[in-house]
Amino acid sequence: MHFARGFRAWSALALIGLACASAPHAPTPGRGTLFGDLRLVPHAGVTMPDAGDPTYQDRRVRDARIFDYSQPGFAVVYLEGSPTPGERVEISIRANDFETRLAPSWLALAAGGTVAVHNTTAEPHTVSCPSLSLVAAVAPGETPGAHSVFLLDRPQVESGFFAAPGPYVVLTRDPRFELRDLPPGRVELRAWHPRLPPVTRSVEIGADQVLRVDLEMGVGRSAEESSDANH
Repeated sequence: MHFARGFRAWSALALIGLACASAPHAPTPGRGTLFGDLRLVPHAGVTMPDAGDPTYQDRRVRDARIFDYSQPGFAVVYLEGSPTPGERVEISIRANDFETRLAPSWLALAAGGTVAVHNTTAEPHTVSCPSLSLVAAVAPGETPGAHSVFLLDRPQVESGFFAAPGPYVVLTRDPRFELRDLPPGRVELRAWHPRLPPVTRSVEIGADQVLRVDLEMGVGRSAEESSDANH
């Protein structure tokens, strides 16, 4: 009996905590808050396979991964505007007995920031960033400035980053996004995903307003498509 009462009390507290965590942030006076969910949707008419499908027991497709539409995985929701200068993030070259890899696979930062590549292995590697016409040698333990990176001495080893031109938030497991303390006016709300077409929504933000805008992203949807805004 004591256990049951304690469990009920803990459950109530957990629900209250979740409710508080999902509540949008109140803006500072004269500013606005923009929040919502980013929903990934399959192509119309396509039925996603189940992970238990016997097809995926075939050794020839044992490495195939079913795309999970229930969570973003990695997505960036951002606004066009003034990015925060001086931001710095890091990609690491890592190795074990089986593979050499770059981690993380994707990251984001404000446009104009710095992406450093840190070689944590015991051997030199050559990195390349084609979009910046950059090729550089990375000695063991070295951390040079870099951006999106490929390892030229290892096949199919790469990492990527998204440079946001304004305020942004990265989504992984939770589809909820929130952008706080925004100046009033019309803004372009955008969402980017490495495997799906981007979406854009024009939004009017009012002073002292908390505005919800839910976005939908999927193959076959135009860049301007998203769900309705809830005011």
